[in-house]
Amino acid sequence: MTTIFGFDPSKSTGWCVYDPDQQKVDRNFSHIKCGVFQMPDKSDHYYTGDQIGLKVAALIREHGRPDWVVLEEQSLAKIGNTSADAMLYPWIATTAIVSTIANFGIPYGTLPPATWRKSFYGQTFKPPLDNKGKKDWKSAAVSECERIGIKLPTQKALAHNAAEACALAICWGVRDMKVHAGRYQQPLMDLRMQRNERAVA
Repeated sequence: MTTIFGFDPSKSTGWCVYDPDQQKVDRNFSHIKCGVFQMPDKSDHYYTGDQIGLKVAALIREHGRPDWVVLEEQSLAKIGNTSADAMLYPWIATTAIVSTIANFGIPYGTLPPATWRKSFYGQTFKPPLDNKGKKDWKSAAVSECERIGIKLPTQKALAHNAAEACALAICWGVRDMKVHAGRYQQPLMDLRMQRNERAVA
């Protein structure tokens, strides 16, 4: 049994618990558990970081220590008219998650959106456009997760966060995973070797 956690960090961080071995047995993704760490509307940056760290620790206690954690990589550049909060909260959530799992000794890596999307949807996939004519990656994630049998949160406003966390977890084995601490290289190599050995067996 291999356990992968996926996180889509934001003020409403999406989370996923995925077992690739179970997926091979079931031949579907219905075993996946996912959800969202919801914060009160008035939560400031400090409280959000505080609560996300506690919620990650609770998730580990509930589902056991994962073998690997995948987070969406955050951008260091301002994109368009992105507000300060829209940039800060994903980083706050990311550092809260990373510091918590590091204290548990759990290895992790990050995937930029373009990398996991290519792996999850396929090279030629084009997302639908929203009513402003922009690529609607959020609804694409929800649609694909529902198509492959993942049960998402019923609240539409939150479903996309959980869906993207699921996509990240499912893409844990991609070659372009960025590992930010040298001590986590070997655990990733070991997991990949185990996966390859099982595929041959």
